[in-house]
Amino acid sequence: MINRAVFLTTANILDSSGNGGVKASLEHLQLLQNCLGYENVSVCIYIKKSEQQDGNKDYHIFTREENKLKLLFAAVFGCKIYMPWNEKQIVGYLEKYNPDLLFMDFSLLGRLIRLPHKYKTVVFFHNIEADYAYNKVKNEGLFYLPSYWASKRNDIWASRADKVICLNERDSRRLYERYGRKADALIPITFNDRFDISKTITNYKREILFLGSIFPPNQNSIEWFIQKVMPLLDNVELNIVGKGFETKKEEYEHNRNVHVIGSVDDIDTYYYSHCAVVLPILYGAGMKVKTAEAMMFGRRIFASDEALEGYEVEEIQGITRCNTEIQFATAINHYFQKGIFHAYQTDVRNLFMNKYETNKVKSTFIKTINDI
Repeated sequence: MINRAVFLTTANILDSSGNGGVKASLEHLQLLQNCLGYENVSVCIYIKKSEQQDGNKDYHIFTREENKLKLLFAAVFGCKIYMPWNEKQIVGYLEKYNPDLLFMDFSLLGRLIRLPHKYKTVVFFHNIEADYAYNKVKNEGLFYLPSYWASKRNDIWASRADKVICLNERDSRRLYERYGRKADALIPITFNDRFDISKTITNYKREILFLGSIFPPNQNSIEWFIQKVMPLLDNVELNIVGKGFETKKEEYEHNRNVHVIGSVDDIDTYYYSHCAVVLPILYGAGMKVKTAEAMMFGRRIFASDEALEGYEVEEIQGITRCNTEIQFATAINHYFQKGIFHAYQTDVRNLFMNKYETNKVKSTFIKTINDI
């Protein structure tokens, strides 16, 4: 029987306004705490020294290596997050705490499963890290080859956990193709609903919103959108919101009708003030957190296959699948030409509440833990 657990993550959950991975990790932590009790879950985080905060007593903090040359060396030994000789820190903590369960959020620390242990193990694959790393090699260069090798090693070790959870069928299928292991449960991206209808409006401007932190898939995708789609739009402005994009403000705003806001404290305000969201993600893995978030606010969504991967969106009024500049431009122009704006898209909102609100997956999560 599982009475107490260690929740181990590589996402900086100290930053509640962080990227999609952070938000997903916080949701998984909450599910585990609801299952076992808040006091029975010890939280351990691997984050960079620059991200650590003094006086935080709720979490046990381990330092994530930042030096790229050191990480290159560590990758040779199958380490993605820390130097091989620093593994004793987390191992020592696990021996001291003596949990019934080690819940690993992300497979980046799958290496730990190779060590002798008495506790049960669950790994939540946010994606297939080897596929994600391969995409980086393909799109960003051979420098990431060692990272790909280390990702593959950690995926292999993680696939040997007592229980494996994936976000969607694609990831479960890839896990089986690569390592001969299917997911024991599929739990998609979810959010606790925070939509407030009293904050909605109907007098929207001719603006579309791109929201996401700056990292290669997001950056490459929005730059493609700026270069290929924006010139085809009829007097429609693009607002870019997300941590780190302020560094691209001068470069991007040379383009007509492109505005960069960058980091903000309250992203909800931007969802309420925009009728439509664009998600032109060109490549990636797992599920896109911002897709579920846009659904939660009932926004009109124009998104690529990659952005919609894992979501049941077929025949949902208010979500348009676009993969080329012509498809994006045609759909967006048609929407604004009609000029009929609702406070929110009812079908999109209902889809979120029926499929991607956190309460909808609680029973699956609890059953997975109890069946170990």
